[in-house]
Amino acid sequence: MHHKFVIFPFTAIVGQRLMKKALLINAIDPTIGGILIKGDKGTGKSTVVRALADLLPKIRIVKDCPFNCHPENLRLMCKSCQDRYKEGCLPGIEKKMEVIDMPLSATEDMVVGTIDIKKAFKDGVKALEPGILAKANRNILYIDEVNLLDDHLVNILLDSAAMGVNTVEREGISLYHPSRFILVGTMNPEEGDLRPQILDRFGLCVEVHALSSKEDRLAIMDRRGEFDRDPWEFEEKFKEEQESLRRKIVNAQSILPQVSISLEMLEGIVEITTSLGIRTHRADIVMEKAAKALAALSERDQVVEEDVEEAALLALPHRMRQQPFERGATITKETIETILRTKNKEEIFEFDREREMKKGPLELNAMRGHSQGRDFPKIEGKGGLYVKARESEKPKSVAIDATLRKAVRETGKLEILPEHLMEKVRIRRGKALYIILLDSSSSMRMEKKIRFAKTLSWLLLKKSYEKKNMLALLAFRGEGAQVVVPPTSDIIRVEEELEKLPTGGKTPLTPALYKAFQMAEKETKVSPTIILVSDGKGNVFIKNSIEEDIKFISPYTNGANLVVVNTESKNRSIGVLEDVARTFAAPHFYLEDVM
Repeated sequence: MHHKFVIFPFTAIVGQRLMKKALLINAIDPTIGGILIKGDKGTGKSTVVRALADLLPKIRIVKDCPFNCHPENLRLMCKSCQDRYKEGCLPGIEKKMEVIDMPLSATEDMVVGTIDIKKAFKDGVKALEPGILAKANRNILYIDEVNLLDDHLVNILLDSAAMGVNTVEREGISLYHPSRFILVGTMNPEEGDLRPQILDRFGLCVEVHALSSKEDRLAIMDRRGEFDRDPWEFEEKFKEEQESLRRKIVNAQSILPQVSISLEMLEGIVEITTSLGIRTHRADIVMEKAAKALAALSERDQVVEEDVEEAALLALPHRMRQQPFERGATITKETIETILRTKNKEEIFEFDREREMKKGPLELNAMRGHSQGRDFPKIEGKGGLYVKARESEKPKSVAIDATLRKAVRETGKLEILPEHLMEKVRIRRGKALYIILLDSSSSMRMEKKIRFAKTLSWLLLKKSYEKKNMLALLAFRGEGAQVVVPPTSDIIRVEEELEKLPTGGKTPLTPALYKAFQMAEKETKVSPTIILVSDGKGNVFIKNSIEEDIKFISPYTNGANLVVVNTESKNRSIGVLEDVARTFAAPHFYLEDVM
């Protein structure tokens, strides 16, 4: 007959690699400052927390001490245990780590404890009535729905997690005890977010979602069913894996003090945080600690670049509230790799100064100003400032001054003919849409093209939280172009679709360009810029040839900007894209120069 209550094994949990990794490194080094887990209901958040407590090795505590003091380590003892230790050995017992739940109805006294003032003068720390932080010492403190807990209490918990000490002050009396715990907060973002100041205080953050693959979802159903039928047998099945991971944690804890990090890795950390515009120094410190713990978990005594990249994925998302991506705070491994390996990303968008000066405000802003977050884009429309005039057979708003000048210049008198009509061009500040038009017809340099598109996407959405920039992805191969991602500010979706792009077939260059201009025309409330990424070897036409197609397309640009990125090398380019760039007065780059 079984008497033991069985917890679902940590190693049996399917997927959620980052969440599990974040929990493990907090167990290795609790000074990392805890983990915030964001996710919908039913994504296994509380299951993994309970599983972690069951997985972790037992702890030795001082018998009868309410603070779970360590019987041999002075730094992990309360004042009373320190005094007793100096007089001789402390009685120690082993116990399993616990999950201490934080009730949402908790008061400050419940959390920090209370002091018996009269007793305090005589008995010191023994006069402290232990609170939740006393029970949590050397255990796991779990706050479900942390976003619903009073900010003041959350700050107290985070202070204790960072300092490893709980200080209680009443009537001029100050008592303290160790409070070194693994802090885990969970929340459903749909129920409201935490303030940025609170978010920054959590060491790490992961966002969990229901697994999307059929195989993973079937595995979850299968394992849960197996556990429910016979939890003891299921536990036995994973016993070896659990023991192996437990030994790995113990080993990591022992080697952590010896783990070193080079100046190059520290510079990499700072490069990442500054590139992402993160203002808090806590991010750098937490990344260093997390990278060391990750190295220790991998049984290494030296931090490598992979540790830094993974530390960034765990330590930075919640600190990017005003940074790259509108849905706050999602970054990818590719983003971090790009930062580490492309020191001067912005140079992708730098033109020759003289050439820049010849460009109109739309073209200039499309690539240079916007990429660096300097100005809002300028949108043509009925409202806004009249900045120039252009020829138009059917002007929406006649530029009288320019029309008169043209008539006088061409006829020598004030006789205005239809061909003299000039249209006012007005601009105003507005949102921007970037349409990446990617040639996927050839697998040649495809990896480089995708990497460029990812880097470009990240840079163009870098300030979308403030500016609400949008990005669309069109890919062309075979007989035409496909809208792979409609206008969005979700960088993750763009990156996922780039990874899945099929390749091969004919190259419908001009039909794709025509489709991109049509998409741009429909977006009346934004300033559209099309970024064509191709080798120019078009062999599917709207008419009969590239030349005829370009002539056909040119009247349909409707004020959209075009930027051409040539994926062919300079000495092998067939000249088509150079002609396209000239026709549409578009900046032209070679991919080899910018990647």
